[in-house]
Amino acid sequence: MNILVIGGAGYIGSVTTELLIKKKYRVIVLDDLSTGCDFLVHPKSIFCRGSVLDRKILEKIFTKYKIDLVYHYAAKTIVAESMKKPIMYFSTNINGLTNVLEVMIEHNVKKIIFASSAAVYGKSKSFPITEETRKEPCNPYGASKLCCEQLIINAAIAHKINYVIFRFFNVAGSSITGKYGMAKKNPTLLIPALNDCLINKKKITIYGNNYKTKDGTCLRDYIHVHDLAQATICGINFLKKNKSAIFNLGTNKGYTVLDVVKMAKKNIDPTLKFFFAKKRDGDPDKLLTNAKKAQKLLKWKAKYDLKKMIISDYKFRKKYGKFFK
Repeated sequence: MNILVIGGAGYIGSVTTELLIKKKYRVIVLDDLSTGCDFLVHPKSIFCRGSVLDRKILEKIFTKYKIDLVYHYAAKTIVAESMKKPIMYFSTNINGLTNVLEVMIEHNVKKIIFASSAAVYGKSKSFPITEETRKEPCNPYGASKLCCEQLIINAAIAHKINYVIFRFFNVAGSSITGKYGMAKKNPTLLIPALNDCLINKKKITIYGNNYKTKDGTCLRDYIHVHDLAQATICGINFLKKNKSAIFNLGTNKGYTVLDVVKMAKKNIDPTLKFFFAKKRDGDPDKLLTNAKKAQKLLKWKAKYDLKKMIISDYKFRKKYGKFFK
C-alpha cells in the first residue's frame, strides 16, 4: 500500500510516518517545510517538497506513486493566530483540502484519514464531549476544521470515498523512539512551551486564572502523540472494511494548566516559576472527551500518561532543539 502523508515533516505527521514505515507501508511525504523540519523527514520515506495548495505537485505525486490512501495533516493550527488572520486560516485549510479531494477523485483514490480538532466543539457545556456533541467552534481555526469535515463528508457521499476523521484533543510528547516530536522554537501548546521554559530557565506564562475550573486555569484532555499515531494506524484497517467514521481521540482525563506545571516541577525541575497573564481570545474553559467510540470500533486505547508526555517532550527538545524552526 502506497500512503501519502501530507504534512509528514511536521509533529503528528512525522510520528505517524515512523509507525507506518515500521508496519512496512510505503510512505510518500509531502511537506513544504514552512513549519515542518527536514530532520523530521523519515529517511525511509519518499520526500516531495511542496505545498498542498499546489495542485500540480499533488497530481505528479498521485500519478507517479499510485497512491492508495491519503493522510492529511497539513493545516494552519494556532488558535491565537487564527483570531488575527481568519481569512488566511479558512483559505489555507479549506483550499488545501479541496485540492487533495479533487486529485483523489481524478485518480480514483477512495480512502482518506483527516486530522481535525477538538476545537470544532468550541465552548461546550456538555462533558465529557462525544462525537455527537453540538459543534460550536469559538475561533476561526475550529470553524475552518468543521468546514473541512463537512467538505469530506459531502465529497464522500458524491464520490464514494471512505474517510476517517480524527478530532484530536491536546497532543503532547514525542515518539517512543525519541526521534520525532514537536520541533518549534516558540511553541504555543502548553507542554512544549513549558519544557522550553525549563530548558531556557524562563518563567512559564499562564494565560488566565479565572476560568470555571477547580483552580481557575484551563482544563484540557491530553493525549500522547504515540497513542494518537497508533489510533491512526488502526484507521487503515477500518478503511479496508469500506467504512467511514468520525472519532474523538483523548484519554477522558482532565488536567488544568496548574496540574501540568506541578507535574513538570515534580519530575523535571522544582525551581520552575510561572506568572499569570490575560486570557487569550478563543480559549474555552474545558475540553474533555469520551473516546469510547474509538476504543470500540478501532480496538484502540491510550497507554501513556501525562508524566510520560512531559518527560518525552522534554528529552526531545533538549536533544534536537538546535534544529528547530
